[in-house]
Amino acid sequence: MVRSVRERWHDYLRRPSEQRSIAPVLLLTVLAILLTPVVGDSLAGRTSIIGLVGVAAVMALVRTGAHTRLRTAAVIAVVIAMLAAGSVNTATDIGTGTWPAIAAAAIFTLLLLITPTVVLLRLLLRPRITLDTLAGALTAYLQIGIFFGSLYRLIDLVEPAAFFTGSLVPDAQTFQYFSFITLTTVGYGDLTPATPVGQTLAMCEAIFGQVFLVTVVALTVSNLGKSIPHRRGLHGDEGPPDHDPPADD
Repeated sequence: MVRSVRERWHDYLRRPSEQRSIAPVLLLTVLAILLTPVVGDSLAGRTSIIGLVGVAAVMALVRTGAHTRLRTAAVIAVVIAMLAAGSVNTATDIGTGTWPAIAAAAIFTLLLLITPTVVLLRLLLRPRITLDTLAGALTAYLQIGIFFGSLYRLIDLVEPAAFFTGSLVPDAQTFQYFSFITLTTVGYGDLTPATPVGQTLAMCEAIFGQVFLVTVVALTVSNLGKSIPHRRGLHGDEGPPDHDPPADD
């Protein structure tokens, strides 16, 4: 019998046993951010960063109990992105807008949507706020910064005009740096988007970053150790009441 989408979704919500720690995904994300300026835009550097972020995305799917088909699709996307990045001959080809560079950037950007989406989804369904919940919120926040950095780079490859004002030739680290100072609303002013599309996306990232911090992260920190009663029923475990009911007189 073919199962409906609703039934599959219901089963997905009721998989607490498959919800493993998100901490390894957070570590891989931090490692990718720290290695980006070290490896640069070399062939090995581009491939290794895409592979590292891809592993983080697949691990997030595995640890949040995603369907096997989605995991397989993510693995295929990682391999294709790495092959596309590897087909770019030199670091200077990154800025020329060649189709391998555009394909690698596009697949990598789409791949970066997986981790924050599945992590946030499972965090919102957990019946108890723990340190691992906080690790998941931080993972999603950092992945959002990497996503926008990759999106800016993709736009720079597609648009004929330079993404930044001035004569700067940006690399992966430049876009990542700009993304995170925008996400955190630091705004040093050393990098400024030159195109309307870039300016609009920068505004969206700044607003989204602040909303995320004051809602998801702040609420997670303030509710550490607390149970969310309306979520317990999602996992088929209503649990005992917090207090015994009063005895009848």
